[in-house]
Amino acid sequence: MSVYPLINRMINRLLIIEDEDVLRRDLQEILTLEGYQVDTAANGLEAVDVVRNSIPDLILCDIRMPGLDGYQVLKAVRELPGGFNVVFIFLTAKVESEEIRAGMNLGADDYLLKPVTHKDLMTAIRVRLEHRKYMMDAVRGDVESQLTDQLEYSVDDVKSILSALSKTERRIFYYVAQEKSTSDIAGLLYISPKTVENHRHNISKKLKLKGGHSVLALALKTKPVLQQLM
Repeated sequence: MSVYPLINRMINRLLIIEDEDVLRRDLQEILTLEGYQVDTAANGLEAVDVVRNSIPDLILCDIRMPGLDGYQVLKAVRELPGGFNVVFIFLTAKVESEEIRAGMNLGADDYLLKPVTHKDLMTAIRVRLEHRKYMMDAVRGDVESQLTDQLEYSVDDVKSILSALSKTERRIFYYVAQEKSTSDIAGLLYISPKTVENHRHNISKKLKLKGGHSVLALALKTKPVLQQLM
């Protein structure tokens, strides 16, 4: 049994992006045995397609790869809906201080040098996932504290909000209010996680909301009335 406990024992999804076949398979085997759900990609282009279809919790990414390099992959991930919540760790054989700064400026969370030891690998993943959970819990706390200062939305207010949305968007908005994850909503509606994220983006645009957690904030504010109407 692993000495590195999983965060929340909810299975975290990891993506390994590595063009060296042997290393990619070894990392996948190690992390799968540690209890993670692990996807892999052999290059940057393949990786971006994977992330578009389903946002992982953490990415381990080589820097020097043909096609898209690690920095280009990081930039592409951060621009995707939900991509700002992904822990991104570079895995590289050699790193200079300029490279570290470049990666951090793009939003990288950490660097690991090849060959990485099992202990260093698991410690980095555990610490970064714990930090991610802490930050997301803090955001949730801020949203909930703001709700106590807000007047409740009336039935007419919520009806007006729902009227601006399509049938699928209304259902997604309702499930967001129930604090369902993107994967949960995808399963409930029999659609892909990518489609759920696209609908959330459309909801934000239609309702003229701002900020990465704006749909969640509004959904929670309207939750008591939503439960009556849906």
